[in-house]
Amino acid sequence: MESQRELLNGLNALRDDIDRLTRAAVSASEALDLLGARLDRLCEYIVCEENAKLWNRWGDREGIGNAAERLRESAAKALCFVEKSRSLRTYTSGMDINPYVSLLSASVKEECGYTHINRDSKVLFVGAGAFPLSALTIALETSALLFCLDIDEEAVYHGRNLIRYFGLEGNVTYLDNGMNDDELIGQMTHVFIASLVPSKLDVLNNLAAIVPSECKVIVRYGNGLKSLFNYPFDTNLLKDWRTTPYCRDKCIYDTVILEPIKIPARNVL
Repeated sequence: MESQRELLNGLNALRDDIDRLTRAAVSASEALDLLGARLDRLCEYIVCEENAKLWNRWGDREGIGNAAERLRESAAKALCFVEKSRSLRTYTSGMDINPYVSLLSASVKEECGYTHINRDSKVLFVGAGAFPLSALTIALETSALLFCLDIDEEAVYHGRNLIRYFGLEGNVTYLDNGMNDDELIGQMTHVFIASLVPSKLDVLNNLAAIVPSECKVIVRYGNGLKSLFNYPFDTNLLKDWRTTPYCRDKCIYDTVILEPIKIPARNVL
C-alpha cells in the first residue's frame, strides 16, 4: 500500500505544481520557464522505469486512474498555454528550443523515416496547436506540403505567425475550413493525429471514406503511464483500418500507423 500512496502522491504533486505555475505564468513571464520545466519533469516521470513498475502494479485502481485523468487535463491546458507563449516569443523576439521540443523533434524525424514522407508528400496535421513543431520539422527535413488543423482559433493565429517567422508559408498552411474540405483531404498521402486530440476515433471515422487507399494515418496516443500526457487510444476499436503499431522506449507517446481498408465497388449486372 505504501507504493500505491507513493504513486498517488506523485501524481497529485505534479498536478498541483502544474496548476500553480499555469496560474502564475499568466501574469509573470518568469513562471513560464518554470512551467515548461515542470512539463519536462512530467516527460521524465513518464519514461522512468521505476514509475512504470508502480503504474503496472497500481494503475488500474480507481483513485490512481482519477488522479491520472486530472493530471492529464492540467498538463494539456498547461502545454496549450506554453505553446502559445513560446510561439509568441519566437516570432517576436526569438527563443531557444527546450529539451521537450528537442525530444519531440527527434521523434518526428524518426517518424518521417518509417512513414516514407518525402518532398512529394502532402501531410495533414490534426491538432497542430500554436507551435506546430511536427509540421515545421517535416517541412524543413523534406520540403513536403503540410496542412494544419486546430479548433483553437488563438492557436491558429500564433501558428500562422510562427510559420511566417520561419519563412515556410510556401510549405505549411493552416486551414480555415477544418475537416470539411473533402477534395483537399482526399489528396493527402499522410495524416497525423496529435496525442492530445481526445476524439481520435471520431476523426478516423470521418477520414475513412475520404483519404485514398495508399494514405498513411499516424495516430499518436498514450496508454498506461503515458496517458498522463496523452489521450489513450484503444486500437481494438478500429474496423476499417490496417494497423501497424510502433512503440518506442523512452518516448513520451506511442504511435500506430493506419491504412484504410477500401472495399472495391461491385459491378451491378
